[in-house]
Amino acid sequence: MTRVLLGVSSSIAIYKACDLVRTLKKKGYQVKVIMTPFSEKFLSKMTFEALTGYRVYSQWEEDPLAHINLARWCDVFLIAPCSVNTLSKIALGIGDNLLTTTVLAYEKNLLIAPAGNVSMWTNPIIKEHVEKLKSLGHIIIEPEEGKLVCEEEGQGKLASEERLLDWIEYSLRPKPLAGKRVLITCGATREYIDGVRFLSNSSSGRMGFALARVFRWYGAQVKVVAGFTTAQEPPETHVQRVVSAQDMYQKVMELKDWADIIVMNAAVSDYMPERKETGKIKKTQSLTLRLVSTPDILLHLGERKGDKLLIGFALEERENLLENSRQKLRRKNLDMLIANPLEVMDRDFHEGYILYADGREEKIEFGDKVISAELIVKKVINGLLSKSL
Repeated sequence: MTRVLLGVSSSIAIYKACDLVRTLKKKGYQVKVIMTPFSEKFLSKMTFEALTGYRVYSQWEEDPLAHINLARWCDVFLIAPCSVNTLSKIALGIGDNLLTTTVLAYEKNLLIAPAGNVSMWTNPIIKEHVEKLKSLGHIIIEPEEGKLVCEEEGQGKLASEERLLDWIEYSLRPKPLAGKRVLITCGATREYIDGVRFLSNSSSGRMGFALARVFRWYGAQVKVVAGFTTAQEPPETHVQRVVSAQDMYQKVMELKDWADIIVMNAAVSDYMPERKETGKIKKTQSLTLRLVSTPDILLHLGERKGDKLLIGFALEERENLLENSRQKLRRKNLDMLIANPLEVMDRDFHEGYILYADGREEKIEFGDKVISAELIVKKVINGLLSKSL
């Protein structure tokens, strides 16, 4: 069971740490909390004790070796919120309370999520301390912009729970993909008939965004080209938006040389109107549309892939799933293809098969697309390490 040590320092954002603890517990993580003495002015120990089920620490009197024992106990040490005072103490190696002393006893990299007034965050001294901590390998989860408690606008808000959780997951994984660059497409393209109507599909982008998230966890640099999506974008990932299949083709061709691994998960429209009408077509008894093929992005990539790893997805009816997917794998010169039945589109669950260029096939079935994405990424890693998929 993953063990998370959460340090909280004096900030009005401390209340957000309660929601974070609750979410971590739901995920099955063990959580223990260290509070700075002044943070108890904002929130009592009892709150965190009720949420974690463990004693909350703030003073040595409770355990003279708490700083050593807690540092050895945890798999991840996150400080959120981290006041600029606590951040500066960590950068200078000052251990004047239980939290900062535990930091000195911790032998791995910290996750530090600062929160404070915009003027404090942009202070040159604080910036110098931040750069020092980064140079030592610690991860600074930069605060977000918005309206602060002091009514000022600017950067200083504690990172969202989604970002904090993502960084925790990141810190738990090895980094075999460090130095690798991954290009992922996802979502649905839209082919406009007139100024308001379009042809599209129900792809949510969940799988592509899950893959982007997990590839980053394992150390890769990730870029995403996304059509229309309803799923939440992955944190800390560069997402470029496109509309049509032609737009996606142009963007992917622009970025393909940058990538070592290309994952084509987007639900790209196969057809587009031969011509787009201006304005809005008036309603009539009937309407005939002449459709023409869109660019086959995956086919073009397969013809030009060189030594890149090329991964595709197929969505097929169950009775023809494997047969059609095998043909697509060969025709488009793919290294790996994930074959899915129609039912997985716009759903949380994921099932189907992983097909490899050497003829191997594996069945997959998960109730969560992030879990499925992690399996796929691990297969990619194993293939890269063995130089063959």
